Amino acid sequence: MNTTRPRVPGCREHVRASRLRSFALPWLTAALLATTSAAPPAAAQIPGAAAPPGEATADPARESRWSFLFNLYGWIPEMQGTVKTGDITADIDIGFDQVFDLLGDGKALAGAGHFEVVYDRKYSFFLDAFGGTARPSSNVTLGLRRDVSATADLTMNYTFFEFGGAYRVFDYHEGDSRPILVDVLAGGRLMYFYEAVCLEGQGPLGIQRNVSTSTTWVDPFVGGRFVVPVFDDLGILFRADIGGFDVGSKLAWNLLSGLTYRLPWNPFGATTSIVLAYKAIDFDQTSDKGNIVVDLNMRGPAVGMAFAF
Repeated sequence: MNTTRPRVPGCREHVRASRLRSFALPWLTAALLATTSAAPPAAAQIPGAAAPPGEATADPARESRWSFLFNLYGWIPEMQGTVKTGDITADIDIGFDQVFDLLGDGKALAGAGHFEVVYDRKYSFFLDAFGGTARPSSNVTLGLRRDVSATADLTMNYTFFEFGGAYRVFDYHEGDSRPILVDVLAGGRLMYFYEAVCLEGQGPLGIQRNVSTSTTWVDPFVGGRFVVPVFDDLGILFRADIGGFDVGSKLAWNLLSGLTYRLPWNPFGATTSIVLAYKAIDFDQTSDKGNIVVDLNMRGPAVGMAFAF
């Protein structure tokens, strides 16, 4: 589903209003996840790569068959690719140097929340919402043949809402050591992307164009994840999935890898961990009419806190 609004007067006013509307969605979703997970629900790992709770329970005799995990994390992604809106095509190339410039100017931000419920240490259901905004300047081309070029101010807002289930296929530990855990997973990812392009008297012909577009699609995915303890409270985590399959995106993949460290802090009886990871997601989606194309690769470091009950 997509909508295109080809002519909007007042570029700056338009971008400001659209930014408030579009960027509110990920944070409202994260707040909903926080509310959902507030009930007192036993491993703390990473959003989307989380080893389901149950791993960190000190006394197996007291372990419930139900366990819960809630994570909050920030993400600093580079962005490369192409975004097309009607006859305007923007080449996106935001490296780390530009990302930090945008952060300093208040023109970039990304974050997420993750909630997971596990039954009997085998069956999991998870929800994950992440989103952000970036407002760079970019080279754009106009026309079907892309024969006119200019520099434009872009606004890109994105929200990805993930849902799915996991099944534990391997759970091994010796004595009181932390277990090695391997899960297979499947689910869907609801993708929302908004773009506004503002050209005000730029380009060789003094072209003025204000265009905004939003598009929504769902990508099914399959994948796996594992957590391997290194020593004491330090562990390695990894998650990967692939999807799209021409249902939404032509092809989409998602990768997350990093370290988790269990903290000596147990608020309300929760096991807490700090997570340092690297996250990457890639997708290539074209609308049914072909007038909207979002072909992006986003990747960068993430840091978060996990709470397991």
